[in-house]
Amino acid sequence: MKSFSKKALLVLISFCILTLFFCGCERQQAEEAPTPVAEQEENEQQRQVSFLFFSDTQADPENGDYSVVGEIITLAVAQAGNPNLVIFGGDTVNDGGDADEWREFWAVSATPLFGLTTAAVPGNHDNHPLLAGQFNYPVSAPAGQGEGYFYSFDMSPVHFIMLDSNIMGAANDRDIEWLRTDLRSAESGQAAWRIAVMHHPMWPVAENPKDAARAETMRASFLPLFEEYGVDLILCGHQHVYARSIPLRNDITPHEEAGIVQIMAASGGKASYAAGKQEYLSSSADAPNYLRISADEETLYIAAYDINGGLFDTYSVMR
Repeated sequence: MKSFSKKALLVLISFCILTLFFCGCERQQAEEAPTPVAEQEENEQQRQVSFLFFSDTQADPENGDYSVVGEIITLAVAQAGNPNLVIFGGDTVNDGGDADEWREFWAVSATPLFGLTTAAVPGNHDNHPLLAGQFNYPVSAPAGQGEGYFYSFDMSPVHFIMLDSNIMGAANDRDIEWLRTDLRSAESGQAAWRIAVMHHPMWPVAENPKDAARAETMRASFLPLFEEYGVDLILCGHQHVYARSIPLRNDITPHEEAGIVQIMAASGGKASYAAGKQEYLSSSADAPNYLRISADEETLYIAAYDINGGLFDTYSVMR
């Protein structure tokens, strides 16, 4: 009986040793095994974003025709393949309080935008509570007109800051503090890029006293926060012209190494303004246009297209 117990004990010990040996080998193989290709591709996709930017898609008020806008949006979405996001930079329609006009806009836009994530900032023509219910926002729809349309969201690797420039000209302490808190957030700090979207330009390109006064206030009250927390790009509209600035810092000082670039788009049927000869203007065009923007951890790339889908301007920033 004692001899059998010894044999059983030896067998049990041997079994345990072999089990530990094979488990260790399997663990080592698992640790050394490369990440599956599908998983690598998924991780890579999570660090990239591609989106479209339109602004001032409002129809020509003389005819109220949105068909051209629909054609531009359809072309841009098809060209982009499957963009992660579509942003509208304000004045999407002529009268944001007119439900019939929103229906006309969506009659030509619903099909190409179906299933896509969309977002918008208010312009001076669509600054109305109806705006909040029009888009498939990546966050809850922004608050009503009385509280302003300030919100942000993240699509790795970009932190988007969406601003209501209609009231930025008043430089309310509440709005400035909201921006400071947002740019200090962990989400903003962890993003590779920070993109601010607003309707009115911080650096106007067409002569307009009202726009110039608003821009001066915005630069005094909001630009210092953009600079302090590393905003890389401003997307805007309002002046119905394509305009890309040189990198700017400290008001209108050129700063190639660490400046902020502002790009203005105009995608609708209203007549274009004439871009002036400002020292900070790098490129301009007066035909309807839209932007296709992509970003990964190392590169922010902006491409501008005309109404026929022709590429006419590009700009990129490298980390």
